[in-house]
Amino acid sequence: MPAARSITIPLLVIALVVAGAALHIMQPVLLPFVVALFLSNIFRPLVVFLRKRHIPMGIALLLVMVLVAAVLFGVAMVAISSVQSLVAALPRYEARWNNSILPGLEQLLASAPDAIQQQVKTLQWQNIVQVSAILGVLYAGAGGFVSVLSGLGLILLFMLFILGGYGLFERKVRAAYPERADDFTAVLKRIDARTERYFITVTLMNLVSGVISTVILSAFGVDLALLWGLITFLVTFIPTIGSIFALALPILVAFLQFDSISTPIVVALTLVVVQFVWGSVITPRIMGSSLDLSPLLVLISLIFWGWVWGPWGMVLSVPITSMIKIALESVPATKPIGILMSATGKATP
Repeated sequence: MPAARSITIPLLVIALVVAGAALHIMQPVLLPFVVALFLSNIFRPLVVFLRKRHIPMGIALLLVMVLVAAVLFGVAMVAISSVQSLVAALPRYEARWNNSILPGLEQLLASAPDAIQQQVKTLQWQNIVQVSAILGVLYAGAGGFVSVLSGLGLILLFMLFILGGYGLFERKVRAAYPERADDFTAVLKRIDARTERYFITVTLMNLVSGVISTVILSAFGVDLALLWGLITFLVTFIPTIGSIFALALPILVAFLQFDSISTPIVVALTLVVVQFVWGSVITPRIMGSSLDLSPLLVLISLIFWGWVWGPWGMVLSVPITSMIKIALESVPATKPIGILMSATGKATP
């Protein structure tokens, strides 16, 4: 038995790596469908609400697509306006860095070894920030906008068909497997309910977090407050590390913008305290144990799915892992693995 287990564990690791490599290769085909599958969880309650009001399915789907398009258009307009404002503000940031921050840093490290002082002297703005490179990236992004739209169009097309076929799959399962239909549909309903609750709750929590950041930054007069609020909303979908980026960027801009050191420090402290209370105290209380995943497993899944599918994989890592956990718990032979994946050490009720 010990020998069999010693062989099984390496085989499982190899199978996991091979599966990850296969998913990575199939990303252009699978990722749009998976993203559409999870996005449909956010908009499905709206479709159900409209259907209960006796609105035809076609019109309900059209209204959802119009809503999605309006949201994307608003995000695009904010991004374009903010990029223009950022490019216009770069000369001010350069003057602030070269005339105030860098001399202060050199004075602070005056007693440091000569090698460190020489490295500090090379930190001129033009050596750190290449404006031409930034503009090149922006132009390249604009040139690739068509390809982004094509991928987004495929996601919306998948989402349209998924929402349109809601409820049909359960009837197909009951017709195809009448003797096991109750078991299959019970597992599907558990997965569906948990992922829907997760995405809706996280979306609302991140939206409030973005609004809070925008209000705080606007109150202190920080540049591009709306852009940083939008980035906060987007990156906090990535567990653990997303909030770090949400805080780092506006704090850095605050230090580059204001002549006084006290204002950026107050901005940084306010953002850190408010986001910590919101993300570590209020949000967990609202969400509860909605997915019941071990914190270590969340970190591992974040790394794994980030390797497989990049930023989208990081966003989807938690719900995908939760789906795997519920599926494992539903099979008696693999139920112990599902329990080990949980944060509470109990099976999903």
